[in-house]
Amino acid sequence: MTRSPSAGPPSGTPPASGLSSGAQLGLLLRLAHRRAAKAFTDALLPLGIESRHFGVLITLARTGPLTQARLVVELNNDKSTLTRTVDDLERLALIERRPVVGDRRSHTVGLTTIGRKRTAQAQGIADAVAGDVFARLSPKDRDVLRELLLRIVDAGD
Repeated sequence: MTRSPSAGPPSGTPPASGLSSGAQLGLLLRLAHRRAAKAFTDALLPLGIESRHFGVLITLARTGPLTQARLVVELNNDKSTLTRTVDDLERLALIERRPVVGDRRSHTVGLTTIGRKRTAQAQGIADAVAGDVFARLSPKDRDVLRELLLRIVDAGD
């Protein structure tokens, strides 16, 4: 039987075998991200939020109220995407916008009481999903991976 080119490597073959080191890293990061993102997305469904919502909620839980412009910077997101996400969260009564005193065009965004509770629930889900996704890694390996990823992320600043 002939495998179609889109079928991928034969079972048991590492997904990045035969690639250069750089290509392997890129592909493996993408595959790991897709696996983790799908697991997290599926786990968040009962809360009625998505991972993009979680990013805003967890940021506001960490920082307190921020202007939408500051949220764009904090999340390295574009303004229109963040506005849609904030609109969603406001419709769900998880955040509220308040005008900035002295600037009619700016608003701060902060968590509501319901938003704080939902954020705590989502954080618990995130921890559980991470436990499942990284189950094959020792605690030390997880710490090393976290440090390496932080170096990559921080290099973009």
